[in-house]
Amino acid sequence: MFLFWLCCILPVTIVSGLSGSPYLFASESVGSPVVSTTSGKFAGFTIRQTNIWVGIPFAAPPVGALRWQKAQPYVMPDSQNDIIRNATDYSAYCPQFDRGDPSQGPFDEDCLYLNVWAPRTPSSNPNGYPVMVWIHGGGLKDGSATQVLWDGLHWTNAAIQENNSFIMVSMNYRLSVMGFFAQSSLLDESGQTIANQGITDQRMAMKWVQDNIKQFGGDKNYITLMGESAGSQSVCIHLISPLSAGLFHASIMQSGSCDAVNFLRDKSFAYSTANNLALFFGCNMTNPSQQLGCLRAVSSTQLIAAIGNVSIPLSTSSAYKDLEKIVVPIPFGLIVDGVEIPVHPLQAFLTGKINQVPTLTGANRDEILLRALYEDYAYPPTSAEDYLTRILPIAAFNNRDIQTLYAPDKFNGNYSRAFVALFSEGMFVCGARRTAGYITGHPKYLYTFDHAPESVFLTHPSLVMWPGAFHGAEVFSLFQTVSATFYGDIIFNPDEIPLATSLRRYWTNMITKHQPNDDSSLTWPEYSSTTDRILVLDKNTTITSFIEVYPNCDLISDVQVKVYGEYLGLNVTCTTGNKCFIINSTTPTSTSNNLYCCQLNLFFLLFSCIILLF
Repeated sequence: MFLFWLCCILPVTIVSGLSGSPYLFASESVGSPVVSTTSGKFAGFTIRQTNIWVGIPFAAPPVGALRWQKAQPYVMPDSQNDIIRNATDYSAYCPQFDRGDPSQGPFDEDCLYLNVWAPRTPSSNPNGYPVMVWIHGGGLKDGSATQVLWDGLHWTNAAIQENNSFIMVSMNYRLSVMGFFAQSSLLDESGQTIANQGITDQRMAMKWVQDNIKQFGGDKNYITLMGESAGSQSVCIHLISPLSAGLFHASIMQSGSCDAVNFLRDKSFAYSTANNLALFFGCNMTNPSQQLGCLRAVSSTQLIAAIGNVSIPLSTSSAYKDLEKIVVPIPFGLIVDGVEIPVHPLQAFLTGKINQVPTLTGANRDEILLRALYEDYAYPPTSAEDYLTRILPIAAFNNRDIQTLYAPDKFNGNYSRAFVALFSEGMFVCGARRTAGYITGHPKYLYTFDHAPESVFLTHPSLVMWPGAFHGAEVFSLFQTVSATFYGDIIFNPDEIPLATSLRRYWTNMITKHQPNDDSSLTWPEYSSTTDRILVLDKNTTITSFIEVYPNCDLISDVQVKVYGEYLGLNVTCTTGNKCFIINSTTPTSTSNNLYCCQLNLFFLLFSCIILLF
């Protein structure tokens, strides 16, 4: 019997730890299960059929001298050995821009905490329950594991009722300038670059799960790593990182891949941005160590607020100055540092040097929809050409094939629809297909989510006139939580419930069986570049050929991968179905300082420079 099932304990003291706000469904609790972990002993909730703990520390607080260091293990003070702490309040959000949303925050650099939802009844399997580790999205600049949208109660409870139980774990990780920062004197004890701190946080949480999940009734050898948007990109990074090998055994990636050149910076870019940040705060010492010490004295609130004022390399390019009037470039993101990210993911994928695991991946048909609606209202264009040139202010936008394939007359004359299709496919959909193609030796499953949410709880006033399967639309079917009042089936219209149920069951099966099928839904075939079969999720879910749904992706991916490869010094060729190979190495076409946003005369490279509201 696992320690998880403690009901009789020695006399101890119960105390509260650092917290944000009370757990959303705390009023429904009927018990206080206690668990013993490497971080200490914690009392949580029992709600319905699920035991819940929120706000458990998994890493040392990254404050003071630990700011911008790699995640360090949490060390429990000896004085707390016999203390049971309450895991009943959310932790703080990691520092990020305060949007004034009352549901956001509070913010604190001491934010590396995780949450666990586990069945209250022990598993009949001696190994324990399968585990899903969730990485939230938010562009690597905002969001939190404590957001109501990511609450695991309703999903895990539904799985319990269907006799397909699993344990869910979600974690916070450092964001933006606090979590994706590099500086020339920021080195570890072996002299290696320290960067991608947020990725090290995620990995530390994964290691914590390895060490502790048995105490919650879970199987450390049956873990699915899952994320959406930037969370999906993070999963993708763990696929290509040797440091994450063995910490997960399957992956789910929703609306986010990582093989595009421009999603990542190199160290030269990161160092230049750090110097510009230091200059803004008057920390322009010539000694890098002194400069770093000066920046450590600046509060996280001030650092976050200053991001919009930091000069970054792309701002010197006239092509991007107009772009910056429309989108805000994010200077602090993933860095090819040679350690956490040893090589660019495209190179890792093309050489097959990745952590091969069963994978489910895909994207939504209208990913860019909300951004397009925003542009319509804020910058009403007078023509399709005006619209596209404003969104793509690059002089060499003259690729006739693309202009023909995405001509507005193919979208009933609607240039906004043409834009949505072009960027949804170029930034998300085609990349998901490429990612599926990189997985070998294990089953992989590819989907596209085509349903435009109809319920008043899940839509937006703008979407009433222009419905679509926008970015993130599918996650409501999984977590099924909008607020403490609105959750479960009531957030859908009645005729949407079968789709929501079917989608949730596919994902649950992927977590519990590492394949999505059972007898209750349409059989989802494994993806292969030969058959190119995918699942199209809609009210009438179907199986079809990917290229029938997205006929332009062969051209888009062929150009993207070849140009990305050329930029990285790789000579790449692609066959039908987007099977791509490195022929031999070439000389990179540009200096490393421009890796983030290159100046090649193909607009594909601009896809991943468009920073959305995600």
